[in-house]
Amino acid sequence: MSNSKVRVGLVGLDHWYTAVPLAEEIAKREDMTLCAIADADARRAQEVAGRCGVDRVETDWRSLAEDQGIDAVASFVSVEQNPEVCLVAAAAGKHILSIKPLARTLEQGREVVAAVRRSGVTFLPAESRHRVSAQSRALKRWLEEGTLGQLVHASFSLWAGLPQRWPGDPDPGWFGDPSRTVGGAWVDHSIYHIDLMRFLLGEEVASVNGQVANLSHPGLPLEDWGVATLMFGGGSRVTLEDTWTAPQGAFQQSATFVGSEGAVHLDGIRRRMLVKGKFPPFSGWVEADPLQAQGEALAHWSSLIRGEGDPVATVDDAWNNLAACVAFYDAVSAGRATTPEKGA
Repeated sequence: MSNSKVRVGLVGLDHWYTAVPLAEEIAKREDMTLCAIADADARRAQEVAGRCGVDRVETDWRSLAEDQGIDAVASFVSVEQNPEVCLVAAAAGKHILSIKPLARTLEQGREVVAAVRRSGVTFLPAESRHRVSAQSRALKRWLEEGTLGQLVHASFSLWAGLPQRWPGDPDPGWFGDPSRTVGGAWVDHSIYHIDLMRFLLGEEVASVNGQVANLSHPGLPLEDWGVATLMFGGGSRVTLEDTWTAPQGAFQQSATFVGSEGAVHLDGIRRRMLVKGKFPPFSGWVEADPLQAQGEALAHWSSLIRGEGDPVATVDDAWNNLAACVAFYDAVSAGRATTPEKGA
């Protein structure tokens, strides 16, 4: 395996925001080959296949998940379909790159965790791909080395427009269907932030509280605005505000990390990073470009499939991320802080 290309099948285009760029990236890599694309909508699959130079298009994802000529599947179906895809792929010995969240419920997530453990395949959660970026590695190093001191609190703010079922289609489709996903705007992006904080701190979420509302889309059956306060095991507090309230095209995200010895602010509109800490010979705030790392997640997944290196995240991380998100919605319903379930 180490001397051959990893043969990937792309299963589903429901998460097209990530699936399409992923397909294009795989098609350009020398260590991977995109063998086929499966989607229930043949027109969509043909469109993406044409962009990526892929000859094989299927409407039945099982034909890819069970194909012995494919080493790994990238599952980007809607959330309610993902557990079945992962179960079938794991049983067939396929390595998995999975959408976020892992499943709609913790019980479904547990079934996937058990299947992955039984099969021994590599499972990489999509929300964990930022762990391998230069920016995330630098933040973790600064915390571990004491450059920022003890993390006191962090905050994330992300606002985006209402998701589109497909580019140019104003209907949110499955994104806005409560029978097909865990929640709305809040979980759509907060799961990335939860995973990042778990990675940076090496701790689990101890409690979560929050609120949701429909501020821009009152008829939407899921929230378009949500804010959460999380406490981690070591005492750090994190605030997450994630929304679908922005005008189309006005996406932005920012993040702030405040430590006892310094701070980092990432400005998503100006695309700048401001840092204050023990960075001799500098003093005060230093402004710089954010650290970038394109394509590193796929390189990491490819190396894991070849048996090289240790995974930056596992199926257990996917389950713990889901547990924190489920606890948020439980807290909203109960009107009080809730503790996420522990371990799959």
